[in-house]
Amino acid sequence: MKRKWIMHILLFVLLIGGAHFPTHAQVVWVDGGLVGDLMIAGTHEYQELVFITGEPVLLKGTVRLPVVPTNSDKYSLGYAFTLTNAAKGITLVRNVTYDVTKVANANITQTAYEKKLRQYQETITTPAGEYVLGKYIFQDSRIYDNTPAVDYFSGNIIAERTYYLNGDYADNEGHVTFIIDAKPIVGYEHNFGNNETVVVKQEIQSYTPNPGYDPAVPSSKEFNIWTGVVDIGMGSNKTINYVYQNTDPQSISFRGSYFKVTSEENVLTYTYDLPFSNNGTVDLTSTRRNSGRNHLSKNVILESKPLITPKIRDIGGHWAENEIFLLTSLEVFDVEKEYFVPSATISRLDFGKAMVVAVHGPLPTPTSTDVIRRLRPGVETPYLDVVPTDPDYHYIEFIKANNIMAGKNFYFKGDEPLTRAEAITIMIKVLGLEYMAPAPPYRTTFADDAAIGEWSKDFIYMANEIGLVSGTPEGYINPNRWVRKDEAAAMINSFITHLKDNITYDYREKILNR
Repeated sequence: MKRKWIMHILLFVLLIGGAHFPTHAQVVWVDGGLVGDLMIAGTHEYQELVFITGEPVLLKGTVRLPVVPTNSDKYSLGYAFTLTNAAKGITLVRNVTYDVTKVANANITQTAYEKKLRQYQETITTPAGEYVLGKYIFQDSRIYDNTPAVDYFSGNIIAERTYYLNGDYADNEGHVTFIIDAKPIVGYEHNFGNNETVVVKQEIQSYTPNPGYDPAVPSSKEFNIWTGVVDIGMGSNKTINYVYQNTDPQSISFRGSYFKVTSEENVLTYTYDLPFSNNGTVDLTSTRRNSGRNHLSKNVILESKPLITPKIRDIGGHWAENEIFLLTSLEVFDVEKEYFVPSATISRLDFGKAMVVAVHGPLPTPTSTDVIRRLRPGVETPYLDVVPTDPDYHYIEFIKANNIMAGKNFYFKGDEPLTRAEAITIMIKVLGLEYMAPAPPYRTTFADDAAIGEWSKDFIYMANEIGLVSGTPEGYINPNRWVRKDEAAAMINSFITHLKDNITYDYREKILNR
């Protein structure tokens, strides 16, 4: 039954596959909200909590999302929100435009990101009247660390805004101010998805004129005041999963195939401490408080694409059959060969190419013009043993340019077997995590720690720390043993699983569930 349900969803997504989606998961508003399904009009379903009346009210409606450019250093992002809660008699209309600037530092492969408000208009209509945005402060700045596999980022938000009730700054019936204190924004972007997690604390201060105010009476108050605090956690996570589908007919040329299913999950948690309300009106005489906690989530399937189906004769029943079939479907390994030869030793070149495809996707085939450029006098090849006409020249060039593998005395040695220490070093190097290892001297937890070369120790330490490798049951990592192709498939599959699934916990659940 579950398989039929999944395939019905896949069929629906394939039918709407031409729709245009935002390029990455994003928290679309600092107060927290859930983006839902794409609607026919080009907007998305959307729901958001508002606290301006002194109680949590869930509004539902639509948001129009921009397409985020992937190849521009300066651009604008515009959002339009239309929300309502008919039972509470509350509506919200918001239009926001941001200007984004990115400045790359090629020397340390980092990018500074800054998002500022260019335009912001908002009106919240309530039974008490209209709250119109009168003033605001907002700035979102981040630093991206650009590694070969992942762009990690962290940043902060500075925000404050004030709404005026039935008027403006000079003439109004009260005002509400939101002071926002954000914890560091964290997230990542990679070939298998992306994430953004934001945690903010809102201090709410409401002032309305006291009709009974008498300046001649010392105890008389000019304003009726209530305050509240709301802690909001937001996580937006785009993920890619691979769903295997069997082929039922007997007279068919392949047994089954994978579908690449892209989905986005938005999670919203909030804890509030607000004044006590009676029939929707804040009771300023009560000492009671309205406190609570809630959790909302929404999962949306964005698209589905079929992968190619390899026809390999020698992996049926093999312990790494699933890993090899998936990786060849992803073209991480060569799909054109009928025999994979799982027990054969993998070469440095083949493992390097597989890692490039895993973190970047297949590289475009070089044109004749590209090859001619390489043959010009004075053009240096990436390594002394790599000739311009090498069919894998562009992969080797990419490997060197992105520091994925190190050569040996200016030689690439692509045909040489790969050791486990080299394989682990490559995986951690593309993740950019070697700098998180402790300062030497130190020992790893492996029984054969003495056999680990100093050049690979930080990488092996970090691979063990994040669960990418675990060693043998006896506690050995065997750093100098050659890697077989089936082992390479298992290692790269674990690497993809780490990117695709494991770091989500680190970036979302661990932060939002503190």
